[in-house]
Formats: sequence, structure tokens, C-alpha cells
Amino acid sequence: MIYEIAVKAPKDKEEEIEEFFYQRLSQGWETSYQEDEVVFKFYFKEDSPELEEIEKALAKYPFVEIEYRLLEEKNWAEIWKANFKPLKVGRHLWVVPPWEKGFSSQGEVIIWIEPGQAFGTGHHPTTQMMLEHIELFSLTKEKEYPYKVLDLGCGTGILAITCAKLLPKAQVWAVDIDEEAIKACLDNLKLNQVEGRVLVGTKVPVEKFDLIIANIGYRELKNLAPKVVELSEKDKTNLFLTGILNEDSEEIVKLYESLGYRLFSQKSLKEWSFLWMIF
Repeated sequence: MIYEIAVKAPKDKEEEIEEFFYQRLSQGWETSYQEDEVVFKFYFKEDSPELEEIEKALAKYPFVEIEYRLLEEKNWAEIWKANFKPLKVGRHLWVVPPWEKGFSSQGEVIIWIEPGQAFGTGHHPTTQMMLEHIELFSLTKEKEYPYKVLDLGCGTGILAITCAKLLPKAQVWAVDIDEEAIKACLDNLKLNQVEGRVLVGTKVPVEKFDLIIANIGYRELKNLAPKVVELSEKDKTNLFLTGILNEDSEEIVKLYESLGYRLFSQKSLKEWSFLWMIF
């Protein structure tokens, strides 16, 4: 059985609770508004340990109200289908769910994504900015170069798959600590026929990378900064960072600059920032 979870909070607390979910939730969510409230809606299997952790962590927010609705498996699938439609991103990218079997777009690159319980369908601003910049990287750099690419916190694998499709000679590593994400990523690699191009695991390989992408949130980006430097090569490594609220971006830039990176470009979409840095 599946639970639909609706977390309600005052509108002026939207950014605070969204940041909370972004740091802790391994899947995407739906945001809606009811008068003076914001409602975050997501779905969990009834025996999910992650749901229990989310409930405990939310207990420190006295202004939050949680509502539960039990769904049949059939209803769960229909909800996903109703809310996940083909999405155009960047110049030539389409993110498409597998139930849209008849979808085609001549000359475009299609990324097939079955979300499962993992984060990454392309609809979140941070994922969109990542996809746009991976495409930009492929259009402005030597496309046929055998890049080594690392996706930290791969979720559904959407970013790793995009790298594999847009950089045909690249070797891509996709890393996540969440088992549901690993499973979703492996399934999506097969859907996109790039399973031989992407190595998936829970541990970061000992390599020097040409491109490191991390859509993982503010705290994780701070904690992983020394590790990212270990994986970087001077005058070679490009670093794409997001999962950062606009007000936190300056702090992240200063941290990575203190470790040898320089800011190449920055973009914002809604309340989220994207950073392109070079070592």
C-alpha cells in the first residue's frame, strides 16, 4: 500500500520547509497552495523507513500539519502518470516517462525516466538547470573527448544518462547512498540503453574527473567540499553545483574558492542557484 503525505505550512515558511525536504527527501514532491497555506505532497510505501525519519524530523516544526491518505497501488501509478508529462529542457533535450511510448521528436535527445521512489524527473528547477548546463558543456567543449564524469547523488540517474547521451566518448560514474535511487538509476540506464556507459555504486571511485556534477543540497555540498577537491585536477576539472537556495550561494562559492576553485558562471531559477566552477 502507498501513503499520500500532505505537509501543510504557512506560506511564509515555504522556503524553510522546501529546503528541509530537499535535504532529506529522496524523491520529488508536488507543491500547491490553499488560501494562506502551502502544501507539499509526496508518496511513500507504508513500510518505508524514510517516512518515519521524515516524520521525526518534522516534529521540530510546530507550525506544520501532516495529513495521510492510503492509496491502492493502481492509484499510485495513475497519480505518477497524471503528474509526469514530457518536458522540454534546454535546446534539444526532452525528459519523457516510459508510458509515453509513442513520443518522438525528430532531432531531439530523449531521456527516458521512470521515477520510482527516487529524486529526479527534470521538473525541479535544480534538475532543469543541471540539464541545461550539461547540454551547454556538450555544445561548447570537445564533444568526442573521453571525459571522466561523476554524478554525486544520482537519484533516478537523469543527469548521468544525459551525460552519457550528450558526451558519447565519456565514462560516467553515478553514485548515491540510497538503495531506491541505485535501483531507479539502474532501471533507467537500461531504458536509455546506456548501461554499458555508466558505472553505478554507493562509493565514490578514486579518480580524477573532468566533470563533477552534484545536485545534493547545501549541507552536503559543504561537507563534501574536501572530497570534491581530492577528485579534481588543476586547470581541468569542471564542477556543476546546485541544490542551493539563492541566499546560500555566496557562502558555497566562497568555500569552494578557498579550496582552489574559481566561479565561471552562475544562474538562478526561482529560489535556486546553479554554480559552474573550474578548478
